[in-house]
Amino acid sequence: MKANLSTRLARGVRVSHALFILMLLVLSGCSGTLQTRWAGPDDGYYRWKPQMESMPIEVHGSVQQAGADEVAKQIPAGTTPQLFAVSSHGQGKLATASRIVLYIGAGPTSADERYCETAAVMQGTGTHSDETHLVAALCDGPRLIDVTARDVNNAAVQTEGMASIVKSMKRRLLSGLKVDDGFVAAEYGNG
Repeated sequence: MKANLSTRLARGVRVSHALFILMLLVLSGCSGTLQTRWAGPDDGYYRWKPQMESMPIEVHGSVQQAGADEVAKQIPAGTTPQLFAVSSHGQGKLATASRIVLYIGAGPTSADERYCETAAVMQGTGTHSDETHLVAALCDGPRLIDVTARDVNNAAVQTEGMASIVKSMKRRLLSGLKVDDGFVAAEYGNG
């Protein structure tokens, strides 16, 4: 009986140590998905969803011989820093606005938090020639809230158009945000 009891205690200690280590790994790994350095507790789905349709989309890069200005004109609310300066008559800077920054065919070479900086350096991503790499970042001024990336077949760019692809990227950005606790949408009886 004593040997059996001491064996059980030893197993319990080993299991509790393993669970403790596993818990530390899980807790330390959670910040890899969320941009916790920048995103705050109020940066949830219901905060950003109402703004998503009217938010400017800052375009960098080109696709199929169309420069950033031409691509921006194909996207609702699409703009470039130069186009934004002209349309706002110098009254505001795009870098300080809440916006989506779209990198086409390349991405910044630095860490993720630089996606919202105006001087982010672009470098080719090396995808297949029949695909275009897209990176979309949800930015609140220089602060990164969420980021998503995908490779799009060049044929899809022609058939779907950039507006449809950007709409999909917006949905991906929203799905990366946490749903605010305690919020009940109006269609479920809260209004």
